[in-house]
Amino acid sequence: MLAVTDHDTLAGNREAGARGAELGVRVIPGIELSVKRPRGSMHLLGYFTEPEPEPLAGRIAEFHKRRRTRARDMVERLAELGATVDWDDVLARAGGPVGRPHVAEALVAAGHVADRQEAFDRYLADGRPAYVGAEGLTPEEAVELVRASGGAPVLAHPASLGLVWRELDPFVGRLARAGLAGIEVHRPEHSGEQRARYGELARRWRLVPSGGSDFHRPESPLRPGDTGEPPLPPDTVDRLLER
Repeated sequence: MLAVTDHDTLAGNREAGARGAELGVRVIPGIELSVKRPRGSMHLLGYFTEPEPEPLAGRIAEFHKRRRTRARDMVERLAELGATVDWDDVLARAGGPVGRPHVAEALVAAGHVADRQEAFDRYLADGRPAYVGAEGLTPEEAVELVRASGGAPVLAHPASLGLVWRELDPFVGRLARAGLAGIEVHRPEHSGEQRARYGELARRWRLVPSGGSDFHRPESPLRPGDTGEPPLPPDTVDRLLER
């Protein structure tokens, strides 16, 4: 079995489910929501029993309109900075919901930067000259939206929050009280110490210790389905869906 949790979109769930049925693979519908944080980066995973649950599907359509406007504003700022990229090229690279990675790829294609990382470091990262702030869900709002849509909310890659332990523990507790179902413990980049600490958080707040490969694209150094060692326990999906 596997889950598709693409960034801020449910678009791949029906196709993945249909293909999985042909191949005898159980596909769990999902999403990875971008969440607004004062610092660091937060993503909340949602796992569902249906491919386009409401009210989430309706909210996602609203988010996509805002993301498109935000990306267009960044392209205009880049032009003012002398790093012009073609808007149609950005849209073509997205092939759907558009975001900063697609603008970064257009910057590389236009010869302004050597790679995506440089595009973010020079222009697109928070606080850089072409950055445009995004409206987003608060952590509690994201958890509540997944819950209201019949899903199990899971905190993705907790290290990206940029919180030290004394901050992370009460933060996770706050989300657990709001309805958080799980936290990613099993990931290929996690050290043994990180797995132990995040596992401790899962036990303390009665969360399912989840995980994933975070595989984004064919050229990624990560492997599809790789959750590191030890691997994701096979009962994880059923435990999450019970929530």
